[in-house]
Amino acid sequence: MIHIYGDSHAEFSFTGLSLEHQNHKEYSITMFRIGRDNTVINFNIHELNTNDILVFVYGEVDCRCHIKRQMNLGRNEDEIIFELVEKYIQTIKNSLNGGSFKIIIVGVIPPTKQDDCESINGPIQHDFPFVGSDEERVCFTQKVNHLFEQFASQNDFIYFNPYDYYTRPDGTFKFELSDSRVHIGNHHTSHFLEQFVNLLSTQKLI
Repeated sequence: MIHIYGDSHAEFSFTGLSLEHQNHKEYSITMFRIGRDNTVINFNIHELNTNDILVFVYGEVDCRCHIKRQMNLGRNEDEIIFELVEKYIQTIKNSLNGGSFKIIIVGVIPPTKQDDCESINGPIQHDFPFVGSDEERVCFTQKVNHLFEQFASQNDFIYFNPYDYYTRPDGTFKFELSDSRVHIGNHHTSHFLEQFVNLLSTQKLI
C-alpha cells in the first residue's frame, strides 16, 4: 500500500494516481511545523504494514514564505534551510519507530511567479503569501531540494523530483500547467504520475 503524507500538494500532485493508495494530506502544513513538533500530521504507524511505501510531500509553503520571513529576522539563509530539512528528515525517521518501510521524499515544486498568480487572483493577502523575490524563492527551492537529495541518500530513502517538465528556464513554475495558483493543475498531473510509477518500477516496488 502507498501512504501519502503532505500539504495540499500531496493531493493536487497525486490526483489521478491509479495505484492503490491512501492520501493523508492536510492543507497548509509546513515542513517547519513537522520538524518543530516532531510529528507527521495524520501519521499512524499502527495502520501501516511492513514494506508499505510512505511518501512525504512538504516544503512548498516554507520556500514561499517561511524562509524569507526568518531571514528578515536576521537569521542566515543556509542555516535556516539546513535546520528545516534536518529536523524534517529526523521527524520522519523518528516516526518510523524502526519499521521496515520504503520512504520516498518528494522534492519541492518550482515556485510560482508572484505576478503570474496575482494577475489572475489579485493581490495575495492570506496567511501564506509570497515572501521574497521570485529569484530568492527559486534559490530556496533549489537548496531545499539539494538537501532532500543528500539526506535521502544518507538515510536510504528515495528522492523523487519530477519537476523539470514543469520548470521554466528561470526556475519558476510553468504557470500554464498550474491550477492558477501554486499547484499542478488537475489536467497536468499525468507527467508527475508517470514519473512516479516509473520510479516505483525502477526501484522494484511494484
